[in-house]
Amino acid sequence: MSGQYIGAAILFFTTIGFTALLCLPALKIRQKNQLLRFYWTGFWGFLAAIMAFSGAQTILDVLGHDVDRVASAILQGITAAFIMFVMFAWARLALKGATHVLVKAK
Repeated sequence: MSGQYIGAAILFFTTIGFTALLCLPALKIRQKNQLLRFYWTGFWGFLAAIMAFSGAQTILDVLGHDVDRVASAILQGITAAFIMFVMFAWARLALKGATHVLVKAK
């Protein structure tokens, strides 16, 4: 077996392992609030997707495939969507917390 395939197999199983580790908090830690549960699961899901696509890009690169343009574009798109998701979640949860404090103060 070629060293190239052994390296790709090691990267493949490492990527699967770390992606599974990133999915564990979303699956094991339950949030009581429905809105918070949505953002909690989405946060960890996005991190797992970024890890999976990054690992796939590296594996295909090790195997000698030219995937730089397409894979980089997909990875940049997922990263940009993750940033927008986190910023929107932060704003929405902060507004929900502020309104809760204001309602409770009255």
